[in-house]
Amino acid sequence: MPTRFGEVLAHGKTKLDVVYTNESREMPYFLEQLNERWLDAAMDHEKFLGLDLEYTVDQRGVAVIQLCFTHHVLIFQWASSDKHCPELMDFLRSGITFATVDITNDKLKMRTSMAHMAVALIDEEYGDMKTNFPKSQHKLWEKAPLDRINIEYAAKDAYVSYELYRKIRVVNYGQRHLE
Repeated sequence: MPTRFGEVLAHGKTKLDVVYTNESREMPYFLEQLNERWLDAAMDHEKFLGLDLEYTVDQRGVAVIQLCFTHHVLIFQWASSDKHCPELMDFLRSGITFATVDITNDKLKMRTSMAHMAVALIDEEYGDMKTNFPKSQHKLWEKAPLDRINIEYAAKDAYVSYELYRKIRVVNYGQRHLE
């Protein structure tokens, strides 16, 4: 399946540049771009990535890995790749700070809480994001290529992880002047 490049409307006028692939051999290039074009150029307080995972139907394995930096999202469909990507594993272990929301053990309470936080800190449109995504689509993270609706959801999910962490840092560290 060829790599796809596109844009996803996150909310309002905020657009995300999205790369979607399941090609392990292309990941080193995209990870290098992520590092060199964006992370290396960022100020120290901006050097973190939003990370989100979607799981296989049986919930035993990772189906999709999403990385977000500002408005750039990389979606790697691990489940339909050849699963040989040492560069990705090295990247994930490289010491970069990853911002993620893990609601595995408290799904019902946290899903609502995270939606409230996203609404309060980012935009009202995130209030219904999880509930508006069709349940049937949650079973399709292993299907290649991903449907457009899954790509949009995955991109927004990664962006929310990134943006919530960024906003929380601003509040915690008194960096409002950085907004």
